[in-house]
Amino acid sequence: MPDIGSVTVQVLSAASGTYTPTANMLNVLAILIGGGAGGESGIATDEVAGGGGAGGAVIELYTAATIGASQPFAVGASVAADLNGNATSLGTAAALANAPGGLTGLASFGHALGGAGGAGTGGNLNIKGQAGENGFVYSTSQGHGGQGGSSLWGGGGASGGSNTVGGAGGPYGSGGAGGHATGTPNMVGGSGSAGVIYMIEFVEAGSGRIMSSLAGPGGLASHGGLAGAGGGLAG
Repeated sequence: MPDIGSVTVQVLSAASGTYTPTANMLNVLAILIGGGAGGESGIATDEVAGGGGAGGAVIELYTAATIGASQPFAVGASVAADLNGNATSLGTAAALANAPGGLTGLASFGHALGGAGGAGTGGNLNIKGQAGENGFVYSTSQGHGGQGGSSLWGGGGASGGSNTVGGAGGPYGSGGAGGHATGTPNMVGGSGSAGVIYMIEFVEAGSGRIMSSLAGPGGLASHGGLAGAGGGLAG
């Protein structure tokens, strides 16, 4: 069995494209995060809204034979208030993995439900994104929109309290918070954040040392990287 000589990372953050593995790749650990939903808006006097759900996640270890020369991918783009999140997928027609986006919340004059999180399919691990929290009205002018759901790698948008807009979801794949309005103007929900794909490749020894590609915003460095505390892959 070939030995692993190096580990390289491709971060796929474009809306769509083609994943081409590094030469002499043996296996690749794919981590997909779907896009978060936007929080619902409060659009009338004393209307409150629920937070948007987070995108689902898929984690799968693929062989070079399964990936082949290349595979198409799609990454769920960020969305504005009141919109469902977009799916992140790998393979033709999402044949290898699919991480759906979260769903936006509802609006009500008393108790508004948050949106459901997306549920990943096709992986060794399929993880459902956190649902958006419910929004509440306590009295004539007091209430708060629901917080956005948190994804595997990002915190949901923060609720702003009475008569405020909802906070935006944090990267990656988190939902936006719902708004709460006591009159005009409308108090919109927060935006849902985009998804992402990490392709962690294990490359055969003797093929040359290959540096990590951290093309996405923040990359793995924002999460401790592969060689962070706790040993990591290179610890």
